[in-house]
Amino acid sequence: MLQPVSALAETLQEAWDAALASHRQIASASAERDAADYDVERARSARFPQLGLTTEYMRFDQAPGFNLGGLTTPPIFEGDNFIRAGAQVSIPLYAGGGITSGIKAAEFGADAADVQLQAVIQGIKLGVAERYVAVLRAESAFNVAKSIVASLETHTADTAKRVDFGAVPQNDYLAASVTLANAKQRLLQTENALDYARADYNRFLGRPLDAPTSLDPGLGIDDLLPARSNVSELIDMAKARRPELSVMATRAEALRKQSDTVRAGAKPQLALTGGYMFLENEFLDDDAFWMAGISVQWNAFDGGRSRKQAASLDSKAAAISHQHADLKTMIALQVRRSWHDRFEAESRIGVTESAVEQAAENLRVVRNRYAAGASTNVEVLDAEALREQSLSNHDDARYELVLAKIRLARAVGSL
Repeated sequence: MLQPVSALAETLQEAWDAALASHRQIASASAERDAADYDVERARSARFPQLGLTTEYMRFDQAPGFNLGGLTTPPIFEGDNFIRAGAQVSIPLYAGGGITSGIKAAEFGADAADVQLQAVIQGIKLGVAERYVAVLRAESAFNVAKSIVASLETHTADTAKRVDFGAVPQNDYLAASVTLANAKQRLLQTENALDYARADYNRFLGRPLDAPTSLDPGLGIDDLLPARSNVSELIDMAKARRPELSVMATRAEALRKQSDTVRAGAKPQLALTGGYMFLENEFLDDDAFWMAGISVQWNAFDGGRSRKQAASLDSKAAAISHQHADLKTMIALQVRRSWHDRFEAESRIGVTESAVEQAAENLRVVRNRYAAGASTNVEVLDAEALREQSLSNHDDARYELVLAKIRLARAVGSL
């Protein structure tokens, strides 16, 4: 059922806070950011020494010996098993810049994940605001429909009395009754629309669909944008603030650094190594060994795989750069459209306010004339329709202005 607005009505800021605290998209974006942070730590760990531990146990079908020109010696050691264990430490000395590029790529990825979280937050706030306004708009539409029904009920009752007195024909009552029935149908439709708007609002905030909903119509959104900014200034502001642009830019840089990492992998890799080995063999006079050295690894030819993989990553980065340039123009268009929508709605507010006053006065005059027998029932019903239309147009202008302001703030990146 419908609930009246209480003194404890939920504000838009409270709705934003509730959504940001529980929305699954926030949790998903936060997990992506955590994963990116771990990627940075993993890339940095490539500079650290690596310790490897090995152990091996082998069992032979028979103990090995030597064959010296047809002369077979006894087994070189007793038993048919062999145990080997060791530890090796490797410290990278030169990787062709691959480690540094890998770290940079991971850091760009982490920056992109962090900015993407901001984009998700702004998207959720826009979604909350749109549903918040939808509830207020549906409530207003319901109240308009209810007032029209009440007015038509009064007129229909008056018409019935005048028919009984023989002052007006039966047709007046029938026309008023049909108009009243249509108004009651519209009232039911607005009530259903209001119930759906509230359910959609509750779902977006993660609440039961039938949770009580009381919203504060004082939205407090006028400080979302700097005062007296022209459209060119807002477009420049959007290009600097929109997180989607930053996400694309950082992802393109991450791909370029990944390309550098692949190219570095084709260069010689130099590392300092050291270790310890133990061989269980009673034939050896010493079965424990320490070692140190420098290892060089170079995949001199890989069929062009590294070069092609790096070129593929560069092409992906170039594709994102092109998308970045296209998104700039789309954002500029969004800002311009929201800007004009706001001014259109602001201009309509004054016109619709005047129309509401005039429609109410027109209805009053026509009713008085009808009561005096100087007007017809059709004129009364037309006046009611004009009042309903003027009230609806005024609500449309009011809430479209609110949405235009919110969408302009989102387009600029200041929501």
